[in-house]
Amino acid sequence: MLEDLRQDDYELLARIARRYYVDDRTQEEIAREFALSRPKVQRLLDRARRSGIVEIHIQAPPWLNLDLEDQLRETFRLADAIVSPSRSDPQSQREAVARSAAQYLGRCLRDGTVVAVSHGRDTGEVPRFFHPGRRLDCTFVSAMGGSPRVDAPTNPNEICRALAERCGGRAASLYAPAYVESAEMRDRLLAQEAVAHTLRVAAQASVALVGIGGTDDGCTMVRSGCLSMDEMARLRAQGAVGDVLGNYVDIEGRPIASPHQDRLVALSVDDLRRIETVVAVVSEVEKPPAILGALRAGVIDVLVVDAGNARAVLDMAGASGPNHPRPRAASPRAQEVIGRATVR
Repeated sequence: MLEDLRQDDYELLARIARRYYVDDRTQEEIAREFALSRPKVQRLLDRARRSGIVEIHIQAPPWLNLDLEDQLRETFRLADAIVSPSRSDPQSQREAVARSAAQYLGRCLRDGTVVAVSHGRDTGEVPRFFHPGRRLDCTFVSAMGGSPRVDAPTNPNEICRALAERCGGRAASLYAPAYVESAEMRDRLLAQEAVAHTLRVAAQASVALVGIGGTDDGCTMVRSGCLSMDEMARLRAQGAVGDVLGNYVDIEGRPIASPHQDRLVALSVDDLRRIETVVAVVSEVEKPPAILGALRAGVIDVLVVDAGNARAVLDMAGASGPNHPRPRAASPRAQEVIGRATVR
């Protein structure tokens, strides 16, 4: 492209680029030196990059997957994507993804932020690595009921308490099971102010930290006793590939009309769509269909995932035709939050 430039343009662009990139002069200083407006200097710097006068090389550490992150952001219109290196051991993989999610939270959270938190093994690992280095006056609130049959680190109330302890914030617990015996019992629970208030706080959060559940017999919902293996098999027969907060979707992101939905004590898909920045954390090798379904449901803004799952999801999306995926565009507030968090 350089040969397309006139000599005087070539010289001017080279001089301005050197002042800015080598001499570390500000655009305002360059504007005064060359008798130009600051917007004109910005346009000339942009032209210098487009024409090839300026070439930027980033020496990234080899374990970063920047190309995969770019592909995920572009393909699914995400505000951000963070891809951790692949690990052969499942626990090591979960820890690597959780570490990335914890670092992201440490960058993006601000005083006064309310964070809605889901259950799960991946989200349950995040507090171990959440050390923001400063006190954060944040509130972490359970977005879903729990289960006494699940180990403490994967129950949302325990995850909230652990996150709050790491930063000096507060935790708001939801004292209810994830699934109750009947719709009538759920209605009675939601009529109690303690339960209703917690869910209202969660629904008004500006950030959500969620896992993406699968539909295999070893998934959290089955292990917790929330759903039986027979019930999970029926969900699979309906086309369910995964869930977010107990809300099941198929591979196209369409909600599954589960017979258990009216027994669920959790935020709904519509509630999640109203939250400005929903961060999904996922690492298990069986999760690509669940991840793709959740992305197509339009409830995810930021995906924190391992490289293996990232490649598999992109491959699945590419094989499914030009009409997919169909996620939401990030809100302006979400883009602002992500912009602060992605300076890394």
